[in-house]
Amino acid sequence: MNFNRGNSMHIEEILIIRHNEVSFGISTALIGQILRVPDITSLALSPYEVRGLCAVGGGIVTLLDFNLLLGLKPCNGSDQGNRVITLNDEMSALALLVDEVTVSLTIDQDKIEYLDVVDEAIIAIVHDEDTLIQVVSLEYVIGAIRSVKVPAQAVSEKTTSDTQASTQAEDKSRYLVFKMGAEEYALPIDDLREILNADVTITAMAGSNDEIIGMMSLREELVVIADLRRFYGFQPKAGEKNRIMIVQMHNKTLGLMIDEIIDIHEFSKNDLDSLGVSNDDKRIAGVIHNGDKLISLISNSAIESLLERNSDIIVSNDVTVISENAVEMLEVVIFKLGNEEYAFSIEEVAEIIDMTPVTPVANAADMVDGIINIRGQIVTIGSLHKRLGISIPTHGDQKIIICHAPKGRIGFFVNTVSDVLSIDPAQMRDEESDDGLFSQVIHLDEGKRLVLLFNRNISQLLEGAA
Repeated sequence: MNFNRGNSMHIEEILIIRHNEVSFGISTALIGQILRVPDITSLALSPYEVRGLCAVGGGIVTLLDFNLLLGLKPCNGSDQGNRVITLNDEMSALALLVDEVTVSLTIDQDKIEYLDVVDEAIIAIVHDEDTLIQVVSLEYVIGAIRSVKVPAQAVSEKTTSDTQASTQAEDKSRYLVFKMGAEEYALPIDDLREILNADVTITAMAGSNDEIIGMMSLREELVVIADLRRFYGFQPKAGEKNRIMIVQMHNKTLGLMIDEIIDIHEFSKNDLDSLGVSNDDKRIAGVIHNGDKLISLISNSAIESLLERNSDIIVSNDVTVISENAVEMLEVVIFKLGNEEYAFSIEEVAEIIDMTPVTPVANAADMVDGIINIRGQIVTIGSLHKRLGISIPTHGDQKIIICHAPKGRIGFFVNTVSDVLSIDPAQMRDEESDDGLFSQVIHLDEGKRLVLLFNRNISQLLEGAA
């Protein structure tokens, strides 16, 4: 580096920031406020230097780790001396997390040496008694922030379990939301064994109750199919969206025919109003509040009633002939991007929601569209359209699929959600893509419908895609 006192740069005052025994300075012309560290919300798929989001002065800013901008050890964020520095002008959407703020210093131009450098983090050296203060170019270090960086060790068994524990701590459960007639109903995902297309062979059973459609063979297991719509007083209508939900209770298996599947949603106990003992209709356990919609929760009593009413034809699994080579089905959420169909494993999906406005985030990676707020929780929105080079749709019936990831939940815009289905491994073919995005191809409708199954490492879908 060469020293150049004749540099046209002119810094009048700096704020001194300490990292261990090293002093750095930034021009006070760029500084708004100096604050104690507020709560920080981590941001999935964020660049390495981004610590998350925080609320400042009634707004949300992106918090950058000053140490990481300079390639140093990360700021703890909880030490007593740690501070947040808000920025002005074009950087007002950003703030800096620093180890320690000491004092501001008016610059004696005889004691500052401007460095004749291009594209460097340090642009000047200030001599303050026995201390050398390195003046940092925020414009450069912020402009040089790397694209999405997900360390390989982030996707570890420990990290995944930590994420699951965090989700459980929020006391939320996932529900399959479906339609019968014009009404919406829900069942806990954990109560479902699998979900089938309704275009299967069902053998009618003479003398059975009105709600019984018949019996089908499901991998050498005989399963009675009941029309849940008729049981709840709706007129059944045949359609391509009809589905059969397979449930299991008291060691007995039953198929339930419904009109169509709407979404998967994650609800907390606060979203549910239990109807209690005064409820006359024992088929409904409660009502779920989903924004301005009310969703009726199917009760266990309803399933038990169906099993009891038809106990003469629904036999225990202990006496049902089941193949010794029974296979484990894979439940997937199938959706469209452009003209093609793709799928996530249902284990990766937290919920599916309607379109909602997205807030852009400063210094976000190219493949990040922004963030949304779901019931007070910040969710990063990644763009699979950009990742796959697919044009982004403009119609209003898109959905957002919210997935679990080690650093928080990630949402993806999709054109439409096609299905929630259980897939037999025999319907899948291994076909690892060159970019590692896909692991298998699902063959539906006798191979006429092909669905690409994304790898389960959700957090790496957009890695290296800048």
